[in-house]
Amino acid sequence: MMINKQFKPRLALIGIALTFFIPIFVSWYLVFFSDYKESIKTVNNGELISPIVNLGEINMLSFTDDKVYNQERKWILVFLVNEECNELCQENLYQIRQIRLAIGRDQDKLERLIISSTKLDWTSYRKDFPGQKFIDDSMSNFDKIINTFTSNQELKRNSIYLIDPYGNLMMQYKKGTKPNGIIKDIERLIKNAR
Repeated sequence: MMINKQFKPRLALIGIALTFFIPIFVSWYLVFFSDYKESIKTVNNGELISPIVNLGEINMLSFTDDKVYNQERKWILVFLVNEECNELCQENLYQIRQIRLAIGRDQDKLERLIISSTKLDWTSYRKDFPGQKFIDDSMSNFDKIINTFTSNQELKRNSIYLIDPYGNLMMQYKKGTKPNGIIKDIERLIKNAR
């Protein structure tokens, strides 16, 4: 009887300790000694750029006026254009406009940007894409930004990119990525940045 009374509290204490430590040991085993993490799909729809590339201060012009805008701690969806705004360029313009509109009340936290390798005339696009921003070779920060894109082999020319509010190029959406996936990523990032 005495032995039983002495061991009951110890067994209860051991039982309580095991309820805390068993999950830790199981997760430790799954992470380091099994293929469990290989089968987990990431939640982001784009590809993270690793390491993240800092573009510094981003100054932009607008389709609608000649004023120079800065990033102002906004997320930026960006794509590159060569000598002309071809069919893919027009598709990307439409897509990033629609993505921004779909974000709803947080759309003021997202900017749209085109980086053009030459100076293009955007006047015919003003009506359909008001507020669209661009950078071309007339801007002071153009060389640094375009060199970042052209020197990195991981960055694909036909992709749409996401820049965080601190000027870091952080995610790439290759051609064919569904807009709903981009919207989900941006909504999640904006929500977690609050």
